[in-house]
Amino acid sequence: MRKRLAYLLLAATSGCGGCKDPAAPSTQLDFEPTDARLLSTGSPTKDEDPSVIRARDGSLFVAWFSDRGGNPDIYITRTRDGREWSAPVRVTTSAGGDFAPSLLQDEQGMFHLVWFRWTAPFKGNIWYNSSSDGLTWDPAREVQVTGALDVDDWVPSLARAADGTLLVYFVSERRWPSSNPTSDLYVSVKRPQSATWDPVVGVSGVNSPTQGDHLPFVARTGDRFTLIWVRYDMSQQLPWEAPKSDLVYATSPDGLTWTAPRQITSESGLVVNLFPELYQDLQGNWSILWLSTRQGTPTVFELPLANSDRYPQGIVSDTMLPSGYSHRIVATSRPGINLGVWVQGPEGSQDIYYRFFRK
Repeated sequence: MRKRLAYLLLAATSGCGGCKDPAAPSTQLDFEPTDARLLSTGSPTKDEDPSVIRARDGSLFVAWFSDRGGNPDIYITRTRDGREWSAPVRVTTSAGGDFAPSLLQDEQGMFHLVWFRWTAPFKGNIWYNSSSDGLTWDPAREVQVTGALDVDDWVPSLARAADGTLLVYFVSERRWPSSNPTSDLYVSVKRPQSATWDPVVGVSGVNSPTQGDHLPFVARTGDRFTLIWVRYDMSQQLPWEAPKSDLVYATSPDGLTWTAPRQITSESGLVVNLFPELYQDLQGNWSILWLSTRQGTPTVFELPLANSDRYPQGIVSDTMLPSGYSHRIVATSRPGINLGVWVQGPEGSQDIYYRFFRK
């Protein structure tokens, strides 16, 4: 992501103390717990925006953006056992900057990927591609999802309905400049068997007329979609620059008609809540993961999704994930073992780190 909360970057300037390069193959069980390790090896420049999934065959995929090739592009790697990772595959080759991938796999095994592409500073659109194996991507098959000029469409999050419809939610500053500018959430839909995406519309009923709505994360949680995002005071344009921000959520049966937004976090004072994620354990239970200054120092917290209306009941700090930002968790196929991925490092040379840990 282009900019980060200043104190988060300062907290990360020492790199990842004690982190190791990926381990060599061994006789360990698959997805054995590890310490923190470097994933974006061989990249002296910026690596950010991880997206993590467990594929249907149990292998784990991580997508992110990297400047390693002299241009911001999307890369993907895979591990089948937690010990060996495939060489990062370059997914995009455009001269524009490609950032913030969101990756998923459907029930038929097809991989779907969305991201945003900058053609000029603060001007860009959402793009889409698909792959049969998650590691082979043809740039000639890329499809432009949004096409408005002179807008900044970015940080997309992808979900899929039971009938195969794809829905991508993203932030746009389409009201900039204006006398009352806000960042709002938008959605575009790709119907089954369609090669194109429907026209962009605002996410119905969720955007605040006076505050910024940003950093969306969506998942199909059982019989509904759940959308979680950050709402913040528009004294600053970006949420990680704002002095205060909160997590908000809404649900929908179809991804288009949403309940009224409900605020989750409720601290008084200048507390920042950022970079939310929804993840599911092997038993089917959903949790919210995010970064917060509710205890002063930026710390990763978790909350059962079922407790979202009873905050802070059930909240715990995730001590297995160190400082940094954009933390993501996915359950491995080994019961009780999760993969955690995050960004850490000084501005301009951030890296992607990971660890396997027991919960």
